[in-house]
Amino acid sequence: MAGKSFIFVVNPGSASRKYALFCDGIKTASINFELINNKVVGNVSSQNGDFSNQYNDSNLANAPHRLIPLIQKYNLMDKEDKIAGIGVRIVAPSKQFTIDQKISKKILDDLNDLRQETPSHVRTIVLEIRHLMKRFPEIPIIGISDSLFHVGKPDYARYYPIDIRVAKKFEIERYGFHGISVGSVVDRLKRDEVLFPKTIICHLGSGCSVTAVLNGKSVETTMGYSPLEGLMMSTRSGSLDVTAAVVLQEKLNLTNIKLEQYLDKQAGLLGVSGVSSDIRQLVLSEKNGNERAKLALDMFVYKIQQAIGQMASAMDGAGCLVFTGTVGERSDIIRKRVVKNLSYLNFMLDSGLNKNVYEPKDIADIAGPDSKPILVVSTDESAEIAKRTKAFLNK
Repeated sequence: MAGKSFIFVVNPGSASRKYALFCDGIKTASINFELINNKVVGNVSSQNGDFSNQYNDSNLANAPHRLIPLIQKYNLMDKEDKIAGIGVRIVAPSKQFTIDQKISKKILDDLNDLRQETPSHVRTIVLEIRHLMKRFPEIPIIGISDSLFHVGKPDYARYYPIDIRVAKKFEIERYGFHGISVGSVVDRLKRDEVLFPKTIICHLGSGCSVTAVLNGKSVETTMGYSPLEGLMMSTRSGSLDVTAAVVLQEKLNLTNIKLEQYLDKQAGLLGVSGVSSDIRQLVLSEKNGNERAKLALDMFVYKIQQAIGQMASAMDGAGCLVFTGTVGERSDIIRKRVVKNLSYLNFMLDSGLNKNVYEPKDIADIAGPDSKPILVVSTDESAEIAKRTKAFLNK
C-alpha cells in the first residue's frame, strides 16, 4: 500500500521554532517550540489531538533534535508515508536570497557567509538547514524567500540614499521581510474578494512591520536591509540613528556583532520597559502604575501610527487597514490604540466588534459604521511556505 506524500515546513523565528506537515495542501500537524518561564515547551497540534511537552532546555537550540521523536510519539506520519520536500523560510540580506531555490551545499555556504552581516537572523537558519541535511540527506530542501514579495518595489523605495554604485556593488538594499506572511494575507484577501487596491498590512508579532500593498503588490515596507529596520518590536530597536548606534557601541564596549545582538535582543519593548517584551505583561504593568511599561507601549503604538501614515503616502491614500501576526490578531488593546489617531485616513473602530476578535478563522471587519474597512486576518506562513515549496518541486 502506497503511503501519503508530505511537505515538511520549517519556520525558525526570532522567538520560536515552528514546524508543520502538509498533505495535498492541508495542514495535518504543527509542532511549535517556544520558551516559557525559561523552559522550552513543545506544542503539537494534529488530527490526533493537541499535546504539550516540556523540556529542561533553557534555549531553542535543541528544537530540531526534538522533532522526529514527537512525530513518532504522536503518530503524525505512517511508516509508508514519505516527505517529498522540505520548505524553509529564509531571512537574509542578499539578492541571492530574494528567490525560492533548492538549497545546495554551495548555497548554504553562501548563506553562512552572511552571518557577519546579520548574525542573529542567519545563524538559526544555517544551523536548522545543516541539521535537516544531515537527518534527511535524500530529501530536497527548498529555501523560501521572505523577501520575494517585496522584490518589485520601485527603486526609490528600494535603495538607501548612498552612492548608488556602492549600493549595487555590495548589494546594500532595503530588501524587506515578512513577505511570506504578507503574501499569505494578500492571497486570503483575494480569495475572499476583499483585497482593496490600496491596502496597508500591519504584521505585529515578535517582529513587526507595516507594508503598503498597491493592486496586490508591495510598493513599500518598513523593514530594510535586515529585520532590524523599521518599527519598534518586542526586543528589537527598529530604526536608529547610525551615530547613536556608534555611541552605544563605544559606551557599552561592544563589538559589531555584540551591538547587533544588543539591538536585536535587548531593545524594543523589553529594553524600554525593563519589564517584558510581552504586550499582555506590559499592559498589566501599565495598569499597576509602571511608567516605563506605559512609555514602551506608547512608543510602540506611535511608531506603528507613523508607519501607517508613511504607507498611505506611498500609495496616495489607503482603502483598507489590515492587522495580522500574533499581536495584531490577538490584542484588541493595541488595535484600538493604533487606530485612535487614524481618523484623518477615515479609519475608526467599532469597540464592541474589536473587543470580540481574537485569532479569527474568518476575516473579521472591526470598522465602525463611517469607517473604511479595518480587517483582522490570521496569517498562515506555514501554508504559504508549503504552497511555494510544492510549486517549486512541481516546476
